[in-house]
Amino acid sequence: MRKLTLGLLATMGAAIVATNVFARDIVDMAGRTVTVPDKIERIITIGSVPVINSFVFAAGKADALAMGLPSRFNPKRWQWQFVFAPQLETGPELQDANYAPDVEKILSAGPDVALTFEQATADTLTANGVPAVMLRIQTPDDLKSGVKLVGELVGNAEIADQYAKYFDETLSRIAAKLEAIPADKRPTALYLNPSTMTQPHLVAEWWIAAGGGRSVTDDGRSEEVLTLSTETVVGANPDFIIVFEPGHIQKLQEDATLSQLDAVKNGRILVTPMGAHTWGNRTVEQILTVLWAASEFHPDQFPHAELVAEVKSFYATFFKKELSDEQVEAIIAGGRS
Repeated sequence: MRKLTLGLLATMGAAIVATNVFARDIVDMAGRTVTVPDKIERIITIGSVPVINSFVFAAGKADALAMGLPSRFNPKRWQWQFVFAPQLETGPELQDANYAPDVEKILSAGPDVALTFEQATADTLTANGVPAVMLRIQTPDDLKSGVKLVGELVGNAEIADQYAKYFDETLSRIAAKLEAIPADKRPTALYLNPSTMTQPHLVAEWWIAAGGGRSVTDDGRSEEVLTLSTETVVGANPDFIIVFEPGHIQKLQEDATLSQLDAVKNGRILVTPMGAHTWGNRTVEQILTVLWAASEFHPDQFPHAELVAEVKSFYATFFKKELSDEQVEAIIAGGRS
């Protein structure tokens, strides 16, 4: 029975490929050559779904996502996924709690292509006749490369230059305003997960500095996740502590030691905004993180009203979604009520 089931799945996968008469080859971010249909109408994402979806949103193909948001992702926290792609609220769940693909359901969904970060997932889907394209996102330049790849995949190749131009020009504009602020006048900051006592993402070293701050963990590290001792955090005593979940504020305030940090006592705990994904992590929205950080570190030079206008423009331009001021403020608030 098991062999029969696997054979049937493979046949279904082959049928999916066979229905796409016109095909082309692309090279994904893992260097793999993948044969995909010439026209992509149905896309699935497997694994870290919200962040991968952000690349599909940016390429203007949110309506092509043929799936639901996996239940492991709290729908309240990830509510903006449903704003950008309403079908994600009711579509089929195509992976298990450990991110592994449910091949039978995937084949039933009939995707033209799958996007994933994971080699094992790509191998499984490929073996079952589903073209699987891998993204590898770690650095700011990877974000631009990811948008370029997904744009070319879905027939929107021009989005690559548009996004890269916006990214680079926004970064230059922020840097020009920060030039007048001496290094010793820039606040110190720590991006922290107080539940695990880690600095959770290497890319935060980049956006803190680009936003006019000095990260206390920016020592040339190369590891993605940096484990910190309480003594190290206390010794650094940053001007700002940045977290990615509202609940982390209470955790800091209730900790006997961490609550004595200047950032906690002075109310300088920041929660990163939360749109398609957490802005502090890998997401196409990450250029907005730099502007947000600058507005928090240097509010006189970067007024909040300008941040709101910029965020509205970004989502209208790249996600093709017009948001109200109230919606933008909710995104910037990062889930705080």
